[in-house]
Amino acid sequence: MTVFRAPAPRYLGPAAHTTSGDNKPIHRIVLHSTVSPCVKGGAEQIAAYFRSSKSGGSAHYVVDPCEVVQVVGDSQIAWHAPPNAHSLGIEMCDMPVADDASRWKDPEHKAMLALTATLVAELCLAYDVRPWFVDVAGLKAGKGGVTTHNNVSLAFGESTHWDPGAWPRRRFMLQVRSEIRRLKAEVRKAEKRAKR
Repeated sequence: MTVFRAPAPRYLGPAAHTTSGDNKPIHRIVLHSTVSPCVKGGAEQIAAYFRSSKSGGSAHYVVDPCEVVQVVGDSQIAWHAPPNAHSLGIEMCDMPVADDASRWKDPEHKAMLALTATLVAELCLAYDVRPWFVDVAGLKAGKGGVTTHNNVSLAFGESTHWDPGAWPRRRFMLQVRSEIRRLKAEVRKAEKRAKR
C-alpha cells in the first residue's frame, strides 16, 4: 500500500492562536477566503497577520496565486471554523467575499485555485479524506470531506462567517480529483522504475 506524505510548503508560523492537542485523525478540509487581495505575496502577509496576537484566529495553510505557505502544523488545532478539531483550514487570498463568482475567472484567482486544488489533493491522500464536497446536511451527519467555512457555520452555529461566498465549487472539486489521479499515477511510475 502506497503511503502519501503530507505536503511541506514553506513554514511561516507559528500562529498566535492554536489549541494544543492532537488534531488527528483529520476528517475535513475547510476552505476560507482571507478578505485580502489575490496577489503574489498575499499568503506571506496573511501568515504574518496570523502570527500576531491581534489576529483572533489562524489556519493551517494560506494560498495566493504564486505560493502555498503553512502557519500551523497539521497535528495542531488551528482556530479557523469551529468546531476546529480534526479539520484543516486553508485560507485562499480572495476579496471581496461576495455573491458574484466572476472574480474567480481572473488569472490570479485561477492560479490560486490550481495551487489550492493540488494542496487539497495532497492532504486528501495523506490523511485519507474523501475528495468530495460536504454540504451542511453531510457535516451535521458527521461526514468527512472538503467543505467551506460557510457550511461549517451553518451546520454547527459556532461562527457566522460565510466565506468564500460564491465560488466555482464543482470546477474546483474536479480539479482536486484530477490532481489525485495525477499524483497516484506519478507514484505508480516511480514504483515501477524502482522495481527495474
